[in-house]
Amino acid sequence: MRRFVQFAALAIAILCRTTFAADDPAAGAKAADLARGVALRAADTNALSKILADDFKYTHSNGYLESKAIHIKSFVDGMRYSRFETTNVVAHVITPDVVVLNGVIDQSKGVGGKMTDYHLLFHSVWRKNGTAWQIASLQTAAPPAAAAKK
Repeated sequence: MRRFVQFAALAIAILCRTTFAADDPAAGAKAADLARGVALRAADTNALSKILADDFKYTHSNGYLESKAIHIKSFVDGMRYSRFETTNVVAHVITPDVVVLNGVIDQSKGVGGKMTDYHLLFHSVWRKNGTAWQIASLQTAAPPAAAAKK
């Protein structure tokens, strides 16, 4: 199964670099975001190192700020995702090389088999680096109580 997930991540990454990235910035960023989800579920630090921009910053819903190095190290230290799904993803093309994605993340993650489920809103900034889309910034937030019930 792990090899299948790694193959899927590679296939999506190739698509991100070719078809979508050149023709449609929104589709390229969305495809790269799907590849990120596959890499997270596979704990594939090699794929993540290519998907995350060198200046990547991730502000978690609890306010914790991670750099690329810290985020990747969390997988080396045992962080695992058993589920990671994005829905209601909307793209805002800022320039042909910068796209903002907003949507919903439903995930289950944890260390040592102790998984916690999260339902979060996200805001991410994707930047084209050569022919590849990379995530430069990610922020997650817990939805308001009324929105969480939907």
